[in-house]
Amino acid sequence: MAFKNIEELAQGIAAAGQNWSDADRALAAKDIDYGNSLFTLKNDWVNATKRGDSAGAQNAHDRAEDFRKRYGGYSGGADGSGYVKDSTFFNYDDPHAGTLNDLAEQLVNQKKFKNPYQGTLEDIAGQLRDYGAFVNPYQDKTDKVLDQYLNRDPFSYDLDSDPIWGQYQKTYLREGQRAREDALGSYAAATGGQSSTAAVNAASQAQDYYNAQMADKIPELYKLNYDMWLGEGSQYASQLDALRGLGADALTAWDANRGLLNDQLSAYRQLGADALSEWDANRTLLNDQLSGIRGLSEDGYNRALNKWQADYGVDRDSIGDTRYTDEMGYNRQQDALDREDARKKQALAQALEWMQMGLTPSDAVLSAAGLSGQDAAQYVGVVQAQLLAKASGRGSGGGSGRNSGGSSGDNSEPDFNGLFRDAYASGYPENYIATHYKDYGFSKSTGLSSEYKKKYGEEFTDAYEEAKRRVEEAEYSPENAAKYLQGQGFSKEERERIINQIYRR
Repeated sequence: MAFKNIEELAQGIAAAGQNWSDADRALAAKDIDYGNSLFTLKNDWVNATKRGDSAGAQNAHDRAEDFRKRYGGYSGGADGSGYVKDSTFFNYDDPHAGTLNDLAEQLVNQKKFKNPYQGTLEDIAGQLRDYGAFVNPYQDKTDKVLDQYLNRDPFSYDLDSDPIWGQYQKTYLREGQRAREDALGSYAAATGGQSSTAAVNAASQAQDYYNAQMADKIPELYKLNYDMWLGEGSQYASQLDALRGLGADALTAWDANRGLLNDQLSAYRQLGADALSEWDANRTLLNDQLSGIRGLSEDGYNRALNKWQADYGVDRDSIGDTRYTDEMGYNRQQDALDREDARKKQALAQALEWMQMGLTPSDAVLSAAGLSGQDAAQYVGVVQAQLLAKASGRGSGGGSGRNSGGSSGDNSEPDFNGLFRDAYASGYPENYIATHYKDYGFSKSTGLSSEYKKKYGEEFTDAYEEAKRRVEEAEYSPENAAKYLQGQGFSKEERERIINQIYRR
């Protein structure tokens, strides 16, 4: 399982009974993925140790060490509990990593721009879209007054139908009659009741005065009626002007409201544009900050890398000198061992040659061949017995047993697979081959170790250990183990050898 944080990892360590050094805990604290990897490696070591798998435990230890060196720049030592600074791999703890991660996370999580005024804009736009054409609320009244004004009758005056003229006429006729009668009465009183032409003339003059006054009213009445007709027209004109003014005011109000909506739309559009500019400015700022911090991070990384390369070069020169000295000493030692081995093989061949003839080699030859006097005596005794048996005829028709070489009289092929399988299982393959090759039908061991290494080298060991681990922990069947090895690119022959080794077929 993968732990999500350092607290869960600490609980897992306690539950698994693992031993963690302060350096390992510090490495895990840098990155929980490091902690999970170390936990798995330590768990592999614990499981291999419990199984008694020393090779698997060593492999887990080596992988843990490589992980520490690669990602922590230190070694845990022989038991993994120590701290030894190691510069094999370049390590750099970026002081800006947290800031970079934070800025990158802000950029990744920055929400897409959403105009906070979009709803208001859409509402205003809808009002503008649905804003109706102007309709003059006074148009009907205006049309009516205009119709009355344009279609009224032309001016005309009928004196007889004028009620005012009728009133004037009655008044002046009455007063004229009264004035006539008064004039006649006055003359009658003066003359003693006698009528006269003078009295008649005076009475007529008095009456004519009022008739003249009445006639003078006709032009006045005509003008009055004409003025009234003109006044009516002026009244219509005034009403039209008033109605036109009211219509114009209504149009102004309609246009002002439409203008207000347009102004509001423009204002909210600008607010939206300002919000977008602010959003973009923040995004640009994050990018600029990320770029700047990344530059600082890369500069720090390059400086640390250059220093490590310079220091590592000095260390490697020192290591190279030491390694050259060690290799020269090792080569000289190997040369000496090779010469000793050659002398030993030569002495052994000479000793075998003598003993196969029933002769006991000298002590010097036996010592050089690595044989004891007891071994030589037993071998020679057997050979001498065989020689005696031949001489007496007991061995002439046999051919049923093996000689000391292990292959005489046996027509079966040497068992390469059996020898190599058991040699690998012994843990000391070269010693096993040198001492048991005859048991598998070989007359000599020359070249067997080289052939073994070709078939059971490091790649085979790694594949065998991993496949064996999967078989033991996951209960793989031979078929599943073969499929796993096939997926790792091993040939059919190689898969069979590994499977046979695991299940000891």
